[in-house]
Amino acid sequence: MSYSFKLFFGLFISSILLLATLLAAVIFLTGRATPTIRVAKATSTPTLIAIVTTRASDTPASQASPTHKPRPTPTEIPLPTPNPIINRPLGIIAFTCTREGYSQICIMNADGSHQTRLTNHTAHDYYPSLSRSGTTIIFASNRTGNFEIFTMQTNGHNLRQLTQGLKDVSAPEISPDGRQVVFVAHDDGSSSIWLMGTDGSNPHAITDSAWNEIDPTWSPNGSQISFAAARGGYVEIFVSNADGSDIRQITSGNLRIGGRNFWSPDAKKIAFYAGKSSNRDIYTVEVATGSITRLTKGGNNTGPCFSPDGRWITFSSSRDGDHEIYVMRSDGTDLRQLTFNQNNDDWQPHWAPGFLIGATSP
Repeated sequence: MSYSFKLFFGLFISSILLLATLLAAVIFLTGRATPTIRVAKATSTPTLIAIVTTRASDTPASQASPTHKPRPTPTEIPLPTPNPIINRPLGIIAFTCTREGYSQICIMNADGSHQTRLTNHTAHDYYPSLSRSGTTIIFASNRTGNFEIFTMQTNGHNLRQLTQGLKDVSAPEISPDGRQVVFVAHDDGSSSIWLMGTDGSNPHAITDSAWNEIDPTWSPNGSQISFAAARGGYVEIFVSNADGSDIRQITSGNLRIGGRNFWSPDAKKIAFYAGKSSNRDIYTVEVATGSITRLTKGGNNTGPCFSPDGRWITFSSSRDGDHEIYVMRSDGTDLRQLTFNQNNDDWQPHWAPGFLIGATSP
């Protein structure tokens, strides 16, 4: 073998070995994982991070999937159980009851139970009105000749005469604070609004009898008095301050308004009755605006009075042939008859709060 051939063969083998070494180095270097670092741009909006936890025993790590926390079941708030006490009218109602040809004073629970006759005279007792405490009844009676004002307890005891010699008086009502009585004094065919103490002291007129004012009633806080009067030709509802000043007309139009009226406990409305004789209905008027709403339709209804909580209105009606006492919701719904005294009129109801006759507890 020549020298040149041996030299060529050695160079060839060396080149093969060098290439093999280089190839191994490349393979080694490219096989290592080089971490890539990404830099997020700063933003003004914070990033919300949700953290989801799974149990290793539930899903292998290579097949892990997010497990969402179940939404909580909404808690149902039970509806209140209807309260039969709230669903029926509460308190006591005094009213005029005709018995044996004479008008007497009767009383009952506001649901019609425990009807009791309190007076029994061969004379007429009218216009019963209860004190706000429900312990005293004030009324007008002609048992001494002319109509005078009397008071008694709601059990009929402790009768007292408050007026003497004022000719005929009617429609008395005790003020909310129990200190004064508002009433009507009649003189030669005209009538005016008067005040006196609950002991009968200092009786005096607060309106002019030329206008024939009737049926006064106190506002809930005792600062105002409403009454009916024909000051502009037609009978309308008026309101004045408790001393008779600042008289202002509340209703308008020829509704043929009767007398008896009563304030709602929030002092926003006054209930009254109006219409043709023998066909009257119960209405309310908004004191601030004069807006009028009719609550009944037919039945010859008179003498409305709000319940102390404002939920109900009591009144008398001759829809069954004679006058009986009814109650209805203050919106005119849920009519209920309380008295069923055939051929004996029951009328002029007046409501007082917080006391039930003959009941142990509501």
